[in-house]
Amino acid sequence: MGSKGQMSEIKKILVIYSALDDQLIPGDSKGWVTSFFKFFSSLLTHMNFPELLMEKIEIGDLKKNEIKDDVILIPVVSDQWDPKANGMSALLALIKKITSVQGQMAERNHIRCMVVQKSVFDFNLIPQLANFTSYQLYEIDRITGLPHEINRFFGSEAEKNYWMKLIDLSFDVSQLMMINRELEPKPGRALRERTIYLAEVGKDLVIQRDMVRRELRSHGYEVLPQKYLPVDKSSIEMAIKDDLANARLSIHLIGEDYGKRIDGHDISIIDLQNELAHEYTGIMLKENAKNDLKKPFGRLIWLSPDIKNITERQKIFIENIKTEAALYNETEVLEIDLEEMKSIIIEEIESGGRFNTKHREINGYVAPSREDLSKIIYLIYDRDDKEESQKILKLLQKAHFRVVQPIFEGELMDVRYIHQENLKRCDGVIIYYGKTSDAWIKTKLQDVRKAPGFGRSKPLRAKAVYLEGEKTIDLAFILNQKTMILGNKGPFKSVYLDSFLALFKK
Repeated sequence: MGSKGQMSEIKKILVIYSALDDQLIPGDSKGWVTSFFKFFSSLLTHMNFPELLMEKIEIGDLKKNEIKDDVILIPVVSDQWDPKANGMSALLALIKKITSVQGQMAERNHIRCMVVQKSVFDFNLIPQLANFTSYQLYEIDRITGLPHEINRFFGSEAEKNYWMKLIDLSFDVSQLMMINRELEPKPGRALRERTIYLAEVGKDLVIQRDMVRRELRSHGYEVLPQKYLPVDKSSIEMAIKDDLANARLSIHLIGEDYGKRIDGHDISIIDLQNELAHEYTGIMLKENAKNDLKKPFGRLIWLSPDIKNITERQKIFIENIKTEAALYNETEVLEIDLEEMKSIIIEEIESGGRFNTKHREINGYVAPSREDLSKIIYLIYDRDDKEESQKILKLLQKAHFRVVQPIFEGELMDVRYIHQENLKRCDGVIIYYGKTSDAWIKTKLQDVRKAPGFGRSKPLRAKAVYLEGEKTIDLAFILNQKTMILGNKGPFKSVYLDSFLALFKK
C-alpha cells in the first residue's frame, strides 16, 4: 500500500456486486453481472490493458483484512442492494482507503471508484457512493418516464445506451491507468480553460447529452459534473456552484421534457442548473470588470429543433431562458442541428469564441475598407428571403450606403463569425421579414442587442424590422427593443424606408 500522500500503483480492477444481480437472465446462460464483466474485460483488452488483473467478488465475500488500495473499484449497484449486507463495512473501508490520499493527488485517487447502476439506485442508502462518477446502464422509457433493466445486449435500439455507457466506463478506466503510470504527479483537475459544465437534460435528450459529452472528452476536455448530484436542494445548489466555478463554459440542452422536479420543490434540476449558471454569469461579469486578470465564462443554450408538443410549464421555462439570455452578451441561444452545436462548442473553447479579438481569414469575405467612409447597413435575412430582400439592398446602395449581408455557405463557425463581424461594424440594421417566423425575428433582435459582446464599441444609428406584406407578429416586443417597424402594408415601396434613412441625414 502507498504511504499517506502518495498514490499506489494500480494492480487490479475489483467489481463488487450483489448475488441477486447475477441470477440467470431468462433465455440466457449467464447473469447480468457476469455478462457485464465479460464485455468490460474485452473492451479493456482492446484498449491495450490485457495484463490488468480483473476480479469480481460478491459483496458478502468481501473481507476487511484482504483489501488493499491498489485497485480501481467498480461497485455494480441496483435496487437489490442492502446497506446492511455482510461485507458492506469492508466496502466502505476500501472506499475510505483509496480516497484517503492528501494533497494534489487526492482528486485523482478520488476517481478510483466508479459506480455502475444496473437499475435505479437510491444513493441515500450508501451516501459514500454518491461522490463518484456514475454510469447508468439501464434505460428510461421516453414515453412513460419509467426505468427498466437492459437484459438483451445485442440487436435492439435500446441497448445502444448500454454499450455507449460501457465504452465511457472503459475509456475512463484507461485514462486513469495512463495517469497512474506517469512518473511525475500533475494537478488533479484540468485547466479551467478546458473544463466544460454540461447540464442535466430531460428524458428526451439523454442520448444527445451523452453524444456531446463523449465528443468533448474525445477532444481532451474535462466535463462536469462528474459526481452524482445530491437529493436535497441546498446540497444540489452547492454542487452546481462548485462545478460552475471550475468551468470556462456551461452547456444547456433543452428539449420537450422539463425534467424531474427536486424533492419537495416545484423546480427541476434542469431549471435550477440554468438559473444558477445565469446567476454565475452575472457574478463573473462583475468580477472581471474589477480585476485585471479576467476569467471568461460563457453559456451556450441549445434548443432542440425537434420540439413539437410541450407542456405550458416547459413553454414558460423556454421563454424565460430566451429573456435571460438577452441580458448578457456571454449567453447565446441556438436552435440548430446538434452536430453544428458540437462544432460551435469546440470553436468557443479552442478560439475563445466571443472573447477572441483575432481576425479570421475566410475565403470570399472581404473586411470593410478603411478608405470607404460610407455608412454601413447590415441587411439581415433568412436564406429563403434572399431574392426578395435584394429590393432593399438596391435602394440602400442607390442612397450611397455600403450594404453587408449574411452568408449561408461554408463552415458554420465562419457563417457565425461573419454575422458577428457585420453586427460589430455596421451603422444600422434592417431585418427582413418575408417567409420566416416571429421567433426568428426575435432571435436576430437579440443578436443585435448582444453586438457589444462581439466587440462593438459605437451605438447604432438605427435598427428596423421590415415586414414584406401584412404579418402576424409581436409588435410590442419589437418596439420594446427600440426598433422601427417598416412596411406591413403590402408590396415593397421605397417610401417605407424613408423614416429609417432620415436618421442618417441628421
